[in-house]
Amino acid sequence: MTIKEHGTLEDYYNHFPLTDYFSFDICPYTSIVKFESNEEILCEGEKPDYLYYLIDGRAKLFISQGNGRISLINFINAPCFVGEMELIGAQDTANGIMAITPCTCYAIRIEKCKDRILNDTKFLRYLCLFLSQKAIRNTYNYSKNQAYPLEIRLAKFILMTSCNRLYRENHTEVSEFLGVTYRHLLYVLADFVKRGLLAKTKQGYFIQDISTLRNIAEIK
Repeated sequence: MTIKEHGTLEDYYNHFPLTDYFSFDICPYTSIVKFESNEEILCEGEKPDYLYYLIDGRAKLFISQGNGRISLINFINAPCFVGEMELIGAQDTANGIMAITPCTCYAIRIEKCKDRILNDTKFLRYLCLFLSQKAIRNTYNYSKNQAYPLEIRLAKFILMTSCNRLYRENHTEVSEFLGVTYRHLLYVLADFVKRGLLAKTKQGYFIQDISTLRNIAEIK
């Protein structure tokens, strides 16, 4: 859904100014779009038409393997750019990015201003810092998470991927992402249900005791 009302656009621009990242006025090339939970932000294998800036919400990055399986790669939290790797030519087509929660984004029409963006030293300096910090953060999180038992890592994962307290990720994809066996994952999930932290429903797992789950995840 694209927001076109002038007043609404102005409200977003006033609270989340894109001018901090560009040396020219990017607003004429920008609209605001909203994605619902489980809606694709970037379609896997396609060349993006937009550079997105995630204002609020969470999303997940995934790729499809040759055998048809889906692999979770990473998670994206606002605020950040989405589609920057395709913009600079690091890859021609996008990996899949899907909204976990409802997401609001600036959508910058690339074909209208690509040359100006790629020659904007202010934006490029920010992008270098952003990508470097992301690489450091991913390395740190990976090494840190591997040192924790599955109970803690799964609690964090459930909190990160749930929407409206409903968790419904694919068990096979999750076990691969967390680096554990499918059987071990189900054992810990069943334990969470037994302890009253989760309730199994037709839609997935509903978080019944979010405070205890946060304590397990060591989120202060």
